Parts: sequence; structure tokens; C-alpha cells
Amino acid sequence: MKRLIITDIKSFNNNGKSTGHYFAVARNYLELYSEVCDVKIAGGSVFNIGFKNEELFCLPYETSSSNNNIKNKWNILKNARYLFKNTSSNDVIVMQKSGTVTMFLLIALFLKKRKNNIFFIEYDTEALNSPLKRFIYYMAKKKCKGLICPNEKVGKAYGIPYCVVTDYIYSKKVDSTMINYMKKEYDFCTVGSIWPDKGVIEVAEKFKNTNIKLVIAGKPCDDTIKEKLVNIAKNSPNIKLHLDYLSDEDYYCYIKNSRYCILNYQGCYDDRSSGVILDILFNHVPVVAHRCNATTFIEEDNSGFLYNNLEELNPDDLLNEVIYQKYLKGITKFLDKQKSYKEKMINFLGL
Repeated sequence: MKRLIITDIKSFNNNGKSTGHYFAVARNYLELYSEVCDVKIAGGSVFNIGFKNEELFCLPYETSSSNNNIKNKWNILKNARYLFKNTSSNDVIVMQKSGTVTMFLLIALFLKKRKNNIFFIEYDTEALNSPLKRFIYYMAKKKCKGLICPNEKVGKAYGIPYCVVTDYIYSKKVDSTMINYMKKEYDFCTVGSIWPDKGVIEVAEKFKNTNIKLVIAGKPCDDTIKEKLVNIAKNSPNIKLHLDYLSDEDYYCYIKNSRYCILNYQGCYDDRSSGVILDILFNHVPVVAHRCNATTFIEEDNSGFLYNNLEELNPDDLLNEVIYQKYLKGITKFLDKQKSYKEKMINFLGL
């Protein structure tokens, strides 16, 4: 049986927590492919938090905010050398998007040519946006077998065989317990880390002092954003804030207890994808979002509502159970399409 190793060589430990998509992607691979091959999760000790010992391919080092940048880079280097030394040409290695340029450099320097079953996940073209980065990628390119990406634009940019699938693929093991429309606690929610390009402050401004129940849950990237949200909410009893890292339990609880999730994406989301959208749809909650590259697929199956400008959004038009049920039918159609992605990836990876 082949061994599939989904790898995070950076393994960032944020005070005992893993932030970002790394655990979710790793868990998704376990759920999807354990029936067809031996799946291992390669990462530092932070991965002990979310996975069983028998599921892990333990890397000896991790990075953290308590280390300086040089030490973190050194730890990534040592993890890469350990990974390449302790795997064989029969192993299929999928590198998560984690320090992409550094990863390409390490592949170029340390990966033997005989180990050519290296695939990497990439969500955007940022790793090619300078001559130096393109040179580093060119050196690694011949040692990479393929790319897993969310759209044709990203796939074509890297110039190697690629497979276009969503950031996560729906699994029957997803706990998608639904809450009745009338029993949901919130009308809208925004969830996940809070950055300027996510437009969360603008959403809070639009909904303040209205009859719309809004929850904003996630860790702000800086104190300026946090202060702005706190000032808006303190005079708006309809807005609830949970401005901290979210446990998986809280994250999914806010999604399931909301009639809609609103994603006011701006800026960099014109050139990337969003795993949060998939978490929302996999839990049968319609998406309301700004129209951009990360959200346009919502319209294909009518699994939510897109707007060109937040000002044109009238939330009262959506808070109608008939409209809501229409979007749920669209989500069912979207999830049916996900079934083909599993087989597509099995064939692409040669499992």
C-alpha cells in the first residue's frame, strides 16, 4: 500500500495552538484517502494536539513567535532534510502551503532526483511575484511532480501538471448537523482571523444599531482593528464580539447558529481562494459575500448571495425562510459536485 504524507514543514506553534488551515487540510486528507492508502500527517510537536500518534509522521522541529526569524528558518531547513531523508521514492508527499518560497529552496537544495513524488498545494501566485522568487521556483520545479490549486489561473502560472479542486473536499465524516432556521441565534456571522482585506469593520458599521443579530468571531490581526470593532459594538447591542482565537467547537458553533455567513472580502482575495467558504457550505449555511475571485463559484450553484458593493446589500431581503431554503438547495447541488473531486485527486496523486 502506498503511503501519502501531507506535510507542514513550518509547523508554527502559536502558544500551544496551530492557527490557520494546516490542521483542517491534514484532517481532510485523513478522512478522504485513508481507505485507499496509508495516510500520515507530517508536522512538529504542535500536531500532537489534534492527531493520534499512529496518524503522525513526526518532524523534529517547529517554528514559533518566541524564536527569531533565523532560528525559525533553520528549524524549517532541518525539518525538510529529515523529511526527505526518511521517506522513499514510493511515498507520495504533499507539501502544505507553508513558507512556500523557503519550501521551494529546500526542495531545490536537498531533494534527490529519484524522489520525484513531490506535490505541493498553492492557493495564489505570490511565490512568483519577483525575479528572485521565480528563480528559486525554477530550481525546484524539475523536482516537483504536480500542483494542487483552486483555479486554472494559479495552475497555469506554475507551469507543471496541476489539479484544480476546492481547498477542502467534502467528506461524509464532516459533522454537518443542521439547526432549524427559526432556532438559529444569529442572522449573520463573520468567522476566522480578522484582517483588513476581510472587510469586517465595514460589516460592523453597516449592521450597527439595527435589528440584525450579528456575531463577529475571530482574532484581529492588530489592536487597531480590535479597538475599532469594540467601539462599534459597545453602542450596538445587536452585535456580539468574540475577538480571540477560536476553538474548533466555537468556530463551527457560530457558523451553524447563523442563518448566513457574510464574507466582505477585498484586496488579496481577488487572487486567491478561501477555505472558510467551504467550512460554511459544508455545514449547510448559505454565504453572503462580496463578488471576487474567491467567491464567484457561489453563484454557479446558487448557494448564497453575492453583491458588488456592501451598500447595495439589504439584509432584510435575505431574512426570509423561503429564500433561505432556496440557497440550501443550491448547497446540496454544490456538495453533490464534490464527490468527483475525491476520485480526481486519487488519480492525480497516483494513489
